[in-house]
Amino acid sequence: HYATGEALAVTVESGRIAACSRSDQLPTQWMAPAFFDPQINGGRGISFNSPTLTPEQVRTVVDVCRDHGIGGFCPTLITGSFAALQHGFATLTRAIEEDQQLAERMPCFHLEGPYLSHEDGPRGAHPKEQIRDPDWDEFRRWQDAAAGRIRMVTLAPERPGALAFIEKLAASGVVVAIGHTAATRDQIHDAVRAGARTSTHLGNGCHATLHRHDNYLWEQLACDELWASIIPDGHHLPAAVVECI
Repeated sequence: HYATGEALAVTVESGRIAACSRSDQLPTQWMAPAFFDPQINGGRGISFNSPTLTPEQVRTVVDVCRDHGIGGFCPTLITGSFAALQHGFATLTRAIEEDQQLAERMPCFHLEGPYLSHEDGPRGAHPKEQIRDPDWDEFRRWQDAAAGRIRMVTLAPERPGALAFIEKLAASGVVVAIGHTAATRDQIHDAVRAGARTSTHLGNGCHATLHRHDNYLWEQLACDELWASIIPDGHHLPAAVVECI
């Protein structure tokens, strides 16, 4: 058992765990719940943002994730042209409508961008030429292509029109995440009051140098109304920062 180290005997019937009990045998593998990842952009050289994405490629990414212990995830599209995002969401939708197993492993989609900070640092790897202000009609067309499955949107709350956009998203049942932002303290708290609930990969997508006290990292960490995701892969954040978060 992943938490106790206790040896277990697992009975599998028809591909499902039917029973789990203590065992006197020496364990050779670890057993743990599968991960759920709110942000997977692709894998094995396949990007969900690709203009040539196919349902077969979507299945390949799902299989790769399963091999890594990820039982479910939100396929995530990042900043791009309207047409590229439209194609991505439509292809994901077609893939899961054709395969119930894919539907179970990808229960909803995540849109990260294009309504993000245009500043170097907070923008991260998102293409500057495609960064823009929130547009509800544009989002609704993507949501139609996704058959209503976009359930998380990451945006920068300082962009013009962002607060009204957050309110509409929250009212429609979409989880609003703060990310790729250079927002002030007041802008972050205004976003929370408007309905923002979490922060995307906190600690990444920010300026290389910040004010030691007055900055958007501390404000999000200190805000009890916000949850947060982080990327604890040993590369995106130092171990000490992960531990502090």
